[in-house]
Amino acid sequence: MKKILIIFFLVLINIISFSQDDNRLNDPPPKEFQFIGYSFTRMTSSNITPTNDILQGQVIGRLFGQNSTNTVPQTSVYLEQRFVPFMVYKPSILDGFATFRALFKIDYTWGDQAYGVGNNRGGAINAGQVNMQTLLANVEIKPDERDWNVVVGLQRLFDNVRDPNVNTLQTAQTSGYKLSFWGTQAVGVNIFADLSPVTKGRAGYFQLWENEISKNDDVSLWMLDVESRVTPLLEIGGSLWYVWDKGKGSGGISVLGQGLNSALAEYNGATRIKLPGNIQKYEANLFWLGSRFSFNRDFLAGRWWLDGFVMSNLGMIDTVGSSNGKVSDVVALTANASISYKYGMTANDKISFEALYTTGDKNGISDGTLNSVITGNVYGSPVGIYSAHRALLLFPDPQVVNRYYSAVHDISNMGLGVTAAFLNLSKDFIPNKFSGKVGFASAISNVKPDGGDSYMGTEVNVEFKYNLKVFLTLGVSAGYLVLGDFYNSPNVTYDRTRPKDPWTFFTTLSWLMF
Repeated sequence: MKKILIIFFLVLINIISFSQDDNRLNDPPPKEFQFIGYSFTRMTSSNITPTNDILQGQVIGRLFGQNSTNTVPQTSVYLEQRFVPFMVYKPSILDGFATFRALFKIDYTWGDQAYGVGNNRGGAINAGQVNMQTLLANVEIKPDERDWNVVVGLQRLFDNVRDPNVNTLQTAQTSGYKLSFWGTQAVGVNIFADLSPVTKGRAGYFQLWENEISKNDDVSLWMLDVESRVTPLLEIGGSLWYVWDKGKGSGGISVLGQGLNSALAEYNGATRIKLPGNIQKYEANLFWLGSRFSFNRDFLAGRWWLDGFVMSNLGMIDTVGSSNGKVSDVVALTANASISYKYGMTANDKISFEALYTTGDKNGISDGTLNSVITGNVYGSPVGIYSAHRALLLFPDPQVVNRYYSAVHDISNMGLGVTAAFLNLSKDFIPNKFSGKVGFASAISNVKPDGGDSYMGTEVNVEFKYNLKVFLTLGVSAGYLVLGDFYNSPNVTYDRTRPKDPWTFFTTLSWLMF
């Protein structure tokens, strides 16, 4: 009897195994062409609006800054929509050796404009507006059984060692340098490699501005990042980035220009230097040298998640057309740390605290040393998009379409530096279905502006998310910012008067389509 049972089980195992192999043979081959879409709709009511009629529609930059945004006694109500198609083509004839990725974006405000060509306009009757933006168009080369891949072309420029083509945006927001310095798209070459089973590396080159092709008058960025998992839960990394700025202030967005002394830097709330005398041109060598750590990232194996980084700015700024040559050194520092505790079953059942510090400088380059932090926001808009804090008004909120502004829009805080603290408590009322969050954020300027104090304000915000279906989410958010005496200074507002406290309330409908 025993022999019969053994034979029976052997035959049964063979049948099951053969059946699985047979099913695998019937699996469809991987698709050569893949489409992923993202739709985002937002309805906003707020007391914030641009006060300059020319600066309507798409508005980016510092709240109360040169974009003319201000609080008004009326309520602004508008609807915006975004559609982002993402296409991946991996031809089977190349056996996965090469992959092409393209990403586009269509943003518009309901009732805004029709029958035209422009940036982020559209949504009025008859439609017909051409406003599609190209965000990605790159080729990835990955040889078989190799531990590296190279990406060439228009791609994501992130301050993170991980390949953004295969990692989520949320990972970039909560690891690396949290997109505080670089979080946009640019043309270049990136090489990602698994240097060992526990160590990753990235070497990148990006062309930020191409002037005359026969001259050394461009702006280029080189990036080198390494990160290793030194224990099963502890990651430690280091980075060295370098900007070769020979652009002499040329290029950039519209009339705002780009570079350290550009109006774009001031528009974004970033560090803007004032060159001495009538000199308008400069050249610079700028370095970022940083280190970071993360323990139990994404609550991988425990209830505590710790993360932090330190980044230093070093460099030298020279004038062009002046006998003085060197005008300033650059020495600045950024520090960030966060701690989260998961008290419940899901990742949304957590309480988290985060702090940010950046050095400031009241005198700029006049004393020969610039102590203000420099981010990519002096070269584009937006580039540095620090958003791990989850605030809505005091710091930038990424849940936007055409209107992207906040009180501290760049971590340099106009070169004055900032110390900020964020506290968030979230809970899944229905696990992975219905969640809520209450948050607090407060900031002080590390250098007082003339006529003002250091206290910038405190924000309270609430948010609820309900998953209608998989990746189809309905959200409701609200925030109120109590402004501090920092805004008594006429130098920090566009109309040189103290603004009223801003508030916002908005609903969102987001759908990630596979």
